[in-house]
Amino acid sequence: MNQEYMRWFRNFLTILIFLLSMVGCENSSKPKSTVPSTQQTPYQTALPESAPTPSPPPIPFDTKFAWFYKPPENMNIDLLPKNFDLFILTHKDEQERDQLRALGVSSPILQYLLLTEIREPENCDVVPLGNQVAYRIGDFCQISAEHPDWFLLDQFGNRIGTKNGTYHMDPGNQEYREFWLSRAMEMQTKFGWEGVFIDNAEGSLIKFLREGAIPRNYQNNSSYQIAVDGFLTYLRQQYFEPRRQPMYANIVSTENDIVWQRYSKNLDGIMVEAFAVDWSTGYRSTKSWEAQMALVEGALSQGKKLILVSQGDRLDEKRQLFAYASYLLVTNGNAMFRYANADSYNQIWLYDNYLIDLGVPLNPRYKYGLSWRRNFENGHVIVNPVTHTGKVVIN
Repeated sequence: MNQEYMRWFRNFLTILIFLLSMVGCENSSKPKSTVPSTQQTPYQTALPESAPTPSPPPIPFDTKFAWFYKPPENMNIDLLPKNFDLFILTHKDEQERDQLRALGVSSPILQYLLLTEIREPENCDVVPLGNQVAYRIGDFCQISAEHPDWFLLDQFGNRIGTKNGTYHMDPGNQEYREFWLSRAMEMQTKFGWEGVFIDNAEGSLIKFLREGAIPRNYQNNSSYQIAVDGFLTYLRQQYFEPRRQPMYANIVSTENDIVWQRYSKNLDGIMVEAFAVDWSTGYRSTKSWEAQMALVEGALSQGKKLILVSQGDRLDEKRQLFAYASYLLVTNGNAMFRYANADSYNQIWLYDNYLIDLGVPLNPRYKYGLSWRRNFENGHVIVNPVTHTGKVVIN
């Protein structure tokens, strides 16, 4: 009995040691991840144990283009949905807006409105322009007579205006703020708009000082910026945010990035109307270009939509390529681009490099000698802010 028991016990130990060794081998070959080996995260393939941990896959995006502010004059409107992604039109363009919808545009089409400017018509019976909240017949005359305090006055008590009869209004006047919002709400609902694009959110007193005018209620940039920021905050909180209506604006005349960032907190989207290049035929300095690129990247990282507009002549292909390549360095799918001239916004300008399919970006931009480079799935982009040149290269 003892011999049979000892034989059985030795066999049992042998089997047990074999099984334990098999379990040890199996455990040593398993990945440490708690995800079952049959599951894979999107865009990943099974990797050997020695492979480094993969970084998150890039987010696919297409280059996007913006159209504003009137229907095209040099081409048919049916070209817009084929070539542009964001649309801004003006009151009295509702027919063309509805054409775009019929052609398949499903994204919100924004209504253009000036923030603190209204225009004096030839007489009180003339139909006003549709780019302002004082859009009804007789509006200007009534405001002028009954609400003179709504106007922005200079140091001598005179209204601050331009030669074409456009007058600046006081952004800090609460009654004017309420009037603006009431008319904007009226136009949004009555004419079927889906959001607003506000033009000329002034970031300083530069525009007035050039004309020798100092606003009586705003002796410095800071006080005026507080008024404009308060105006934007009021509009967003009272109407656009609760109704989830997009609110975009063109922030102009800024002297530093701080005010731009302050205004942008109340906006879903911001226009940069002199992106990568300056307003004339010149270029930004390398320092100015790099600062603007960093500003744009910061806004995009916060989820803001950006409209990046580069000013230039239609036939200046070198300038266009430099501007477009600069856009490709930073876009993450939330930035729209347009190369145009402020006097020709109603013309469609198309370029062959818009058709290049770079695929998804593989990394952020990085320093590449004196240039900046960004790699894409199908090629790469290089921009030299010193020589003002750009390249879009396909593998």
